[in-house]
Amino acid sequence: MKEFNPHPPRSPRDYAAAILAEGCRERRNALLDACPADWRPLVRTHVEDAFAKIKAYRELMDRRAESMRRGPEPAPRVTDTDYRISNFTKSAPEVGNGHLSAIRAALASEASNA
Repeated sequence: MKEFNPHPPRSPRDYAAAILAEGCRERRNALLDACPADWRPLVRTHVEDAFAKIKAYRELMDRRAESMRRGPEPAPRVTDTDYRISNFTKSAPEVGNGHLSAIRAALASEASNA
């Protein structure tokens, strides 16, 4: 099946597009040689810029795929364990339970006196 081409290349961009559309390196070189000599440096620049963009895009996709394989970064660990919101120090449960039993005993004795 013959490829549809509305017109032969008429500008450096047309030649660059035809070269970029070609899959075979030998045919790309032949198309570059078929380009008019005064346009050849500009066509070469267009083609090199396009290949650089393609290479950068592929590298970006590779880095992105690698990042997806690794997963998210772990959350930062708390390194300052001395930080407290309040100035109250921690107490042992038995000390608090002792204070509560003393308060209950005081309330019970008041209730029995009333």
